[in-house]
Amino acid sequence: MGKLLAIIFLFAVHCAHAQSTSSFIDNTKARFNTIIDQGNWELYVPLYTYHMPYAYSPEKISQYTHIPLGIGVGKGYYNKNNNWEGIYGMTFKDSHGIYQYMAGYAWIPNWNLSSNGDWKIGAGATVFIMSRQDINNYIPFPGLLPVGSISYKKASLQTAFVPGGDGFGNVLFTWAKWSFN
Repeated sequence: MGKLLAIIFLFAVHCAHAQSTSSFIDNTKARFNTIIDQGNWELYVPLYTYHMPYAYSPEKISQYTHIPLGIGVGKGYYNKNNNWEGIYGMTFKDSHGIYQYMAGYAWIPNWNLSSNGDWKIGAGATVFIMSRQDINNYIPFPGLLPVGSISYKKASLQTAFVPGGDGFGNVLFTWAKWSFN
């Protein structure tokens, strides 16, 4: 089931590069297998949820949970182009303090900030399936979000922006990632 889910995620990210169904499926399988075979185990720790003040009243913001208690695991690696690719699963408390669940694939191109490559900065995207109590009562739904990252050796601080409107979305969700290698 996990391999099938990862293949579906990779399909959404790489469909623009597919020239035919069979070559796309082969490419997706190869990427997934590379992450599994060459990737390191990673731990994800949700840290903070920031609600943009232009989208919420101060009273509403004060009602929300800002510390999204949770945990996640995954596998990821830096490919030959210095881009990080990974698959993950994570659970954490949403703004209402209720646990939500997500699993996905992320791709983050990186640029070295130091000559030895210890410091990196990156910006990319994650495609995922999420399940929340307040959206269809935990019926899973897909998503695609931009992700930013700053890394030092095995540690990364990553943030996704959840777009929205007045009183929904417009959130920065931040987590720490530790790579075991």
